[in-house]
Amino acid sequence: MSGRDPIAARFAALAPWTARFVVDGVAYGADAGYVDDTRVATFFEWFGAPATILELGLFEGAHTLQLSAPATTERVLALEGRADDVRRAELVVELHGRENVELAVEDLETVDLARHGRFDAVFCSDVLYRLATPWRLLAAMARASDRLFLDTHYWPWPAAETVEGHAGGWVGAPEEERDGGRRSFWLTRPSLHEALTNAGWAVRHLRDHPHWPFAPRLWLGCVRPGPVPRDATEIR
Repeated sequence: MSGRDPIAARFAALAPWTARFVVDGVAYGADAGYVDDTRVATFFEWFGAPATILELGLFEGAHTLQLSAPATTERVLALEGRADDVRRAELVVELHGRENVELAVEDLETVDLARHGRFDAVFCSDVLYRLATPWRLLAAMARASDRLFLDTHYWPWPAAETVEGHAGGWVGAPEEERDGGRRSFWLTRPSLHEALTNAGWAVRHLRDHPHWPFAPRLWLGCVRPGPVPRDATEIR
């Protein structure tokens, strides 16, 4: 098909893909469909219609397309640590004609988000649990916005280690081949809330996904300033 379809050829040149995209009624990429992903819908449910959005982690542009789709979205700056994912997202954004999207490669372990300016909200999905020092990104995001949608796994077992005062455990990333076998530090649920507090975030919304693949997962809607409630049961 790629020999007859120029779009298929461009997708093939950037293989392998994780996500599936439909262009003019034809499906390209892989099998994972992120159309109407409930994470993005929840983001807009919690935070309304932010005009400027900082996205961390791209899903090859799948979430980027949804975040940039509303007429109220003036700008999406999407940052990703994997250069190959950014190249895939560039193709997807181009094919969908999204002129309100900017893409860039950044090391999310050490990025200074403040230099990119201020945003109405941050959308951070599938990133935090891939980092060796996730608390640093929580602090960096607090310098970029006062609203945060955070989607992440956490360490659901008794803490195995403590790093820089944060409890949790070391794991290999779920997609080890794509992540180069890099280890990441998963925070326990209490330590995650403590790290949010230390960064100045207050949790206003929480959705628990205890049966998510690999490990339990949380979706958190956070705002600044204010303390996080100590007891997770206080968070609705």
